[in-house]
Amino acid sequence: MAWTTIRTAVTLDLPAFAEPVEIHHDPAQHALLALDPATGESEVLTTRLPDFPLLPDEAVVKDWSEHSGRPRALAEVGVVELLDAIAVGPFAATAHRVRVLTAGDAA
Repeated sequence: MAWTTIRTAVTLDLPAFAEPVEIHHDPAQHALLALDPATGESEVLTTRLPDFPLLPDEAVVKDWSEHSGRPRALAEVGVVELLDAIAVGPFAATAHRVRVLTAGDAA
């Protein structure tokens, strides 16, 4: 994957992210990653739905279980724009199709 840093020192309103993180984006993989610059620990914030068509600046973010609230938290800090909700899997769990915002978009 070819990650590009799109945000630095982002504080997400989620228990799993107590410290500010960097947000990285790989448009070819429709992926976002949170990186703790102090520890080097990272977490992929998006999920792959191979049969779901996405534009290059779009991604899918889970909104269930330990990922509850993640799409909203990313939108609140200007990393993504929420586009629509998607029912995923046999239990129709909710994910969100999002548009990844560049620093210029968020201004």
